[in-house]
Amino acid sequence: MGKGTDYYAGRFARLRTNRNRKVWSEVTAHQAPHKPILLLCVLDLFDSGEISSNFVELSDDLAELFGRYWERVLPFTRPGNLALPFFHLRGDGFWHLLPRHESTLLGSQITSLTRLREEFAGARLDEDLYDLVRSKENRDRLRSVLIEQYFSRETRQSLVEQSVTNRGAFVYSRELLKRPDDSKVEETLSIEEAYRPAVRDQGFRRAVVTAYLHRCALCGIRVRTLDGHTAVTAAHIIPWSETQDYRPANGMALCRMCHWTFDEGLLGVSQVYEVVASRQLNVLYNLPGYLTNLEGRGIVGPARKPLWPDIASLQWHQENVFDKLTS
Repeated sequence: MGKGTDYYAGRFARLRTNRNRKVWSEVTAHQAPHKPILLLCVLDLFDSGEISSNFVELSDDLAELFGRYWERVLPFTRPGNLALPFFHLRGDGFWHLLPRHESTLLGSQITSLTRLREEFAGARLDEDLYDLVRSKENRDRLRSVLIEQYFSRETRQSLVEQSVTNRGAFVYSRELLKRPDDSKVEETLSIEEAYRPAVRDQGFRRAVVTAYLHRCALCGIRVRTLDGHTAVTAAHIIPWSETQDYRPANGMALCRMCHWTFDEGLLGVSQVYEVVASRQLNVLYNLPGYLTNLEGRGIVGPARKPLWPDIASLQWHQENVFDKLTS
């Protein structure tokens, strides 16, 4: 007979963690939160369908969720390191690393994602645990154990909100990319009203950044880190407050500099998808560098034409932001 939910709930409640009270505050029950956060991420990925087999990959999605949970728990403090729990969770009996090479030494210490990805393809769960987490009821119970056991009462609701947002954002982003011309996608999704704004924001970002393959539409750069961070953000062309339009075509992936200059009306995009630059870039004592060289350059768009910026949205930006600031 296989191990049941009670057994794994007990294992989840007794993870081997660093319990140095001088390092970890009551926010994380005076212990390192790395392992519980990783397991929360894995449960969310099962919920969203991003994990559909007994294989946990060191994916960008996993790294992003780990970062989002970490910021909820420990904002403005030490950065979280996904490599640590992914490697050390093997000591808790239900998490099994999958070496890429026969020569990989399981006894060695690994603290970087680069080394971890070089040595391991990913991890698998106990077969009994895998069978259990395929059920939403079991996932919910194990998630509750993690949140209640390893985090303060004041932090728990924030983690519940992040989990609901993560799961909703995956579904929402997939629907946005599947139905790019449908402005009513949100109305067809079963998302609690309290979570809709966060799900919209996170889902829109995921859809747009995915569509542009993490490249800035205006300058073309693509820079990503091993822990899932990307140089681009999802920028609305017409603010949501104006039209409530979360279609990917009302957005572009922009690096931080191009996002700021676009919002300030210093850069725009013409109806033939070429970058236009404001005269304000060269006033006062500005040193705009490469920004002026973008003038007349074609934007970098998604592979699918329905996801390209909407011409009407670009015209609105020209009339209400770009032209207004240069007049």
